[in-house]
Amino acid sequence: MPPYKEALRRRAEMYKHRKHPRLKEKSLYTIPHTIVHLTIGTHAKKPYFSDPKIAESLISIMKRVSLEKGNRIYAYCVMPDHIHILVDASDKCGVIDFVKLVKGRFAGSPPKTWLHTSLLQRSFYDHILRKDEDVMAVARYIIANPVRAGIVDEMGKYPFAGSLVYDL
Repeated sequence: MPPYKEALRRRAEMYKHRKHPRLKEKSLYTIPHTIVHLTIGTHAKKPYFSDPKIAESLISIMKRVSLEKGNRIYAYCVMPDHIHILVDASDKCGVIDFVKLVKGRFAGSPPKTWLHTSLLQRSFYDHILRKDEDVMAVARYIIANPVRAGIVDEMGKYPFAGSLVYDL
């Protein structure tokens, strides 16, 4: 077998055992008021969001999509190499479609001086909150991420974290 075919076979075998980052039942992401904690990494884990202009651009896009589609953003935190968003599905837009809209608009928004590649990973990880999980506690956890990372010393001081629902 030629080496390239062997490499393709090994890669296909590897992906058979890889855990999918989302549930197979996609309809769960479209049920209105289903709250999901999303984590989206940057491409190659590079700290693109260390640039305040890039971080502010993403936050602005998230807020616009939230207003247009009715998705509530309970918390967000744009770290240098990843993003956390605690968002719900609305009557107009499920969570997966929300992410597609945000990522699509963000990919089309940067000036050519930023990069010629997408700044975000193709996929994302999520956790659908159960009914017994405290949404406010998860929101605080997300907003406190920069404190745990040592970027700031106090919650509320990081300019790229916040909530469109709570006054945290």
